[in-house]
Amino acid sequence: MLSEVSAGDYDALVLPGGQINPDLLRVEAVAIDFIKAFWTEKKVIAAICHAPWLLIEAGIISGRNVTSYASIKTDVVNAGGIWEDSEVVTDQGLVTSRKPADLEAFCAKVAEEISEGRHEKRAA
Repeated sequence: MLSEVSAGDYDALVLPGGQINPDLLRVEAVAIDFIKAFWTEKKVIAAICHAPWLLIEAGIISGRNVTSYASIKTDVVNAGGIWEDSEVVTDQGLVTSRKPADLEAFCAKVAEEISEGRHEKRAA
């Protein structure tokens, strides 16, 4: 159960894509708190497809360079995200991608960001 784990136990968080996964998770307070804990601890957070909905709900997308599945671009922009149509976008340990076709670039960038460690310069 998510309530039994801590962000301190992990180096990074990869948020699931697809439409239904993030839609169901964004109404779960424990999931949103878990995401916020990773952000506060300056750890890597990766989100693909519709997963930026979770970043919006956690209040961490505003002012960040991100991408997402095209159909939620308006949601991202309305939440203050700086959206771009690229296969992968990184902003101080926040890694986002658009769709399954971007997985190779997404996975490579996630691995690179994890190897860099915590992103201490990032504002919480």
